[in-house]
Amino acid sequence: MSLLTIGYLIVGSLIAAGIIPLLIAGRVKVSSLRILSLFLGLFAITHGLYHLAAIQRLMFLADVVFEPVSVTLLFIFGLYYSKKAVL
Repeated sequence: MSLLTIGYLIVGSLIAAGIIPLLIAGRVKVSSLRILSLFLGLFAITHGLYHLAAIQRLMFLADVVFEPVSVTLLFIFGLYYSKKAVL
């Protein structure tokens, strides 16, 4: 299996993994769980798009657009989780 094929499998798995929390966010009634699912799903999809842009050698799009958005979403997810988590 080539590295390109593995890269596309990574992209597909990240996007598929991001769709599931988005679907959960649409059905959950608890607002804090809905927001957490939304941030997690958006992070996974954005990170998948980052990998897709990198595979296609669109480095400006990958490094300047998708990477900061992906890191920001993960950071917001962590901050929100740390505020809402019951320890």
